[in-house]
Amino acid sequence: MTRRLAAAALFVLIAIAAVAPIRSYDYFWHLTTGRWIVEHHSIPTVDPFAVASAQVPWINGEWLYEIVLYALHGIAGDPGISIMSATLAAAIFAAGFMFASRENATGPALLIAAIAFAGASDRLGVRPAAVAALLIVVALGILSSRMRLTPLVVAYACVTVVWINVHPSALLAPVLALITMLIDVRRWTVALASAAALLINPFGWNAILAPLRLTSAIRSGAFVNTEWLPSSFAYFPLLYVVTAAMALLFLLTRDKRAHAWRFVTFAILGALAFRHVRNQGLYFAALPLLLPPLGNISRRISGVLAAIALAPLAWVFQHDVHRLGIDDERFPMRAAAALHSYQLDGNIYNADQFGGLLEWTFYPSRRALTDGRNELFGDFIAADAAAHRDSRAWHALIAKYDVRLAVDEYQTQRMQVIDGLTGEK
Repeated sequence: MTRRLAAAALFVLIAIAAVAPIRSYDYFWHLTTGRWIVEHHSIPTVDPFAVASAQVPWINGEWLYEIVLYALHGIAGDPGISIMSATLAAAIFAAGFMFASRENATGPALLIAAIAFAGASDRLGVRPAAVAALLIVVALGILSSRMRLTPLVVAYACVTVVWINVHPSALLAPVLALITMLIDVRRWTVALASAAALLINPFGWNAILAPLRLTSAIRSGAFVNTEWLPSSFAYFPLLYVVTAAMALLFLLTRDKRAHAWRFVTFAILGALAFRHVRNQGLYFAALPLLLPPLGNISRRISGVLAAIALAPLAWVFQHDVHRLGIDDERFPMRAAAALHSYQLDGNIYNADQFGGLLEWTFYPSRRALTDGRNELFGDFIAADAAAHRDSRAWHALIAKYDVRLAVDEYQTQRMQVIDGLTGEK
């Protein structure tokens, strides 16, 4: 089986397995932001959407993604975005296979790409992190190529510029380039050019500092977001199994010095994936490019490994529903449509995961209270928690934000509110 034929087959199979309804809660506020930027011909400096957000500078490092997403949505709608998302996932791991197969037989390269897709499948979807996963594949592909130094500097700087305007994980770009100094010490020029390219964005230094500040806020316990939690074995056993297997392969590699850059990159991305769930997509996307050469593998064994690669693809396909558009079991689509038809006044109290949909549906005629950008809602998160315990705080919150409507989620347990004056529960 030729590399190109294998890559084409892998692309098609992953694209089929990756077709799924849109589930990312951030999807709608990204769309809303893209629409705002296009309509106003500028990038918002403070949040214009949610009424309870802190009016502080909003460093939106994903603005380029949002413009493209809004443009594509205008052409293809939600069903088309679902198809494009599946195509993007297929491109990530088909490209990873092509890079991996430069130094390995087709079978092991197919197997590692398929396993990596299985590991990343629930961490991609319609979100900027999926584009960042493709960019880390492109970045590592360039760094591991035999490109001459000057074209390498230019190409890698260009990738960095796109990356920093799509997702804050672009901070990894100069780090990855520094690691490849283990290949060629002159690569410091690539790292320097990449670091300078990070500043080519509308926010300057703040685009670099913003993700660091967000990480600090997460560690302080100001709010809890499941994507920022550590990756536990109970929920992500594949991450642990794959990491152990890759570590063993590195131990068995004969020429460890030649592939030290792969191991260091693997260790850094693995540590990030274990530290925060949200980093698993980048880790698994990069994994095929970090596979060390396994030496000569017989055609027969390579064929067996290629056949085994079908198993993780089948697993992903079987464990999801495959339809286009929005997952209406995850989003209150009918409730939002009904509320919109009533033409009522006032701001909307909402669960944060529904904020993006409400902003997309109602802004600017009325505003939601909050959405998934936790870093902008620190004060509100604390006030909302207090309002759920004290009726006086609840009435004060409703009055402060002129709330007259609500879109909330069903709870498995009834909410307990204590009357502040009588103590009645």
